[in-house]
Amino acid sequence: MTRSAQALRVRPLTAQDREAVLKFVERDPVRDAFIASRVLHDGALGSGGWGPLWGAFEADRLAGLLHVGPNMVPAVDSQAAVDALASVATGPGLARMLVGERATVERMWALIGHTYTRPREIRARQYVYRLTAGQLRPVPRGVEAELATRDDEDEVLRSSAAMHLEEMGEDPLVVDPAGYRRRVRTLIDRGWTFIHRGPDGRIAFKMDIGCAGLTTGQIQGVYAPPALRRRGIASAGMAACCALAFNWYPVLSLYVNDFNGPAVALYERLGFTRMEYDFQTILLS
Repeated sequence: MTRSAQALRVRPLTAQDREAVLKFVERDPVRDAFIASRVLHDGALGSGGWGPLWGAFEADRLAGLLHVGPNMVPAVDSQAAVDALASVATGPGLARMLVGERATVERMWALIGHTYTRPREIRARQYVYRLTAGQLRPVPRGVEAELATRDDEDEVLRSSAAMHLEEMGEDPLVVDPAGYRRRVRTLIDRGWTFIHRGPDGRIAFKMDIGCAGLTTGQIQGVYAPPALRRRGIASAGMAACCALAFNWYPVLSLYVNDFNGPAVALYERLGFTRMEYDFQTILLS
């Protein structure tokens, strides 16, 4: 730990810290959408006392945050805050991935990596994008999107699981079928799953708002069935879904692996602009 890190005080956060946490994450709502969402929608600073968030303080000033759970997610102002928060990030633990701004993740992993088993995969560079309604390319005439409902649950579940298997290399309907269905149902019930139907009435494209802050919705779960790809369906469907999502969120964001050329081309074609920083994800199990 650096000398400057030793000057920071690290402690678990409670409901009394809510205002400070939200003020901190809204300074960069794209980068820190996950932590904002955990506070706003998932009760991460609930009245029950200790939660999954830790803070690093310089005197009374909040200098960094760390979400400790299956997703371990840092949000920091400085290297000193990374170093201080590393003390509560050591393994083994519940974390299945470490994800966040690339420089921060690299620094934290250098400090704690020896306490974990060898990562399953390191996605070293993931481009981060944002989109506003004024940047979105026009939605093709006749292309519509809608919010998924409980009536769509089984079809959304199959699409979501296929996407997860393709993206993460594991089938969630084998690993945790009940838990994954609950996750899909929660997104539908929150109005966070957007779909575009093909002429046959089936889902031709879907995307989720996987997490959301006060101003920014982070897009996840982007999927079109393989048989419908390279036909412009994903581009049209995503344009329509984003246009609908702007009814709730003035800014949309996402991150994508740098090696996923087709996805990068799709997002840039739709008008997404790249942030000045990248993300990194370390898959721990």
